[in-house]
Amino acid sequence: MSVTIRPARASEIGRLQDIERAAAIRFRDVGLDALAEGEPNDAAFIHSLMQHGEVLGAESEGALVGFVLAGRLDDALHIYEISVAPTHGGRGIGGALLDAIADRAHDRGMGALTLSTFADVPWNAPFYARRRFALVEESAWTPAFFVLRSLERAAGLPLERRIFMRKELS
Repeated sequence: MSVTIRPARASEIGRLQDIERAAAIRFRDVGLDALAEGEPNDAAFIHSLMQHGEVLGAESEGALVGFVLAGRLDDALHIYEISVAPTHGGRGIGGALLDAIADRAHDRGMGALTLSTFADVPWNAPFYARRRFALVEESAWTPAFFVLRSLERAAGLPLERRIFMRKELS
């Protein structure tokens, strides 16, 4: 199976949302039913990232099977979402998307990637830690991280399970 990572198109926003919905179902396995049943990222938000950030899709056999949403936050490119269709999980697509977004960040002169994730979900923080992301302690949070945490609180995410991570790019 060959996968191509490329910029996603505005006409594909609905497909990106479908992938996110399908991938989120897996959160039921770790007691996060509300997340599994929640709505995907808003189409206007995705479109804004297409114009002012990065939205990359993973294409296999002519169909999108994964994506990453990212935008500048402080001195880094912040990953807002990365999802892979369950039918294509475990094939390295998530890692390929991370590599591609790291290249984009480097090309834009940013020295790091950041993200917010679940500390105890196997395909979240442990996945990122294997790819050289490190925990950002609260004492090192920028004001932007506090804003993101407020948004997570408003969305009803269990904050005691959430962490910020950062990967320095060389």
